Amino acid sequence: MEVLVTTKLTTNSTARELAQQLKFRACLGHAVLYSARNKVKDQLRAAGLRISGFSARDLTALAEEYVQHHREELIEA
Repeated sequence: MEVLVTTKLTTNSTARELAQQLKFRACLGHAVLYSARNKVKDQLRAAGLRISGFSARDLTALAEEYVQHHREELIEA
């Protein structure tokens, strides 16, 4: 009976750790996309374009493309 309880506690601990890892990865992904979005906005401004001329969907698509090409740079920052 004690072995079963110990196994359950170990499983719960592992599930808790997994949940923390998933939360961390989600936060990291959000931070990377946020940073990429700001870099894209800076590039658009430097090109003389107005940010208000772009929809949120377009800015996000541009940011996701930026992440694909500059992933390591964004994660280190």
